Amino acid sequence: MKKRHEETKKFIAKSNKGALEGYLRSGLVKAVDVLPARNACYACEKWEGKKIALKKAIKKSPLPIRNCHNEQYGYCRCCYAPAVD
Repeated sequence: MKKRHEETKKFIAKSNKGALEGYLRSGLVKAVDVLPARNACYACEKWEGKKIALKKAIKKSPLPIRNCHNEQYGYCRCCYAPAVD
């Protein structure tokens, strides 16, 4: 089960990075919002409402949140959404 969780975490990280790269290619998105998953842990909830410059998000890749301790799934399920002004 632990191996499956690790594989899922890697898949989610790649998916989040792919979303960011897609936003960059669009030329329209300049920033992203972090959307905590439903029933998020405290570490993830702290990111709610945070807006991050797109290039910074790509460089730092804050998702998945490293200190997430989601007890239901065992991994971070937060995602990005294009920020709309």
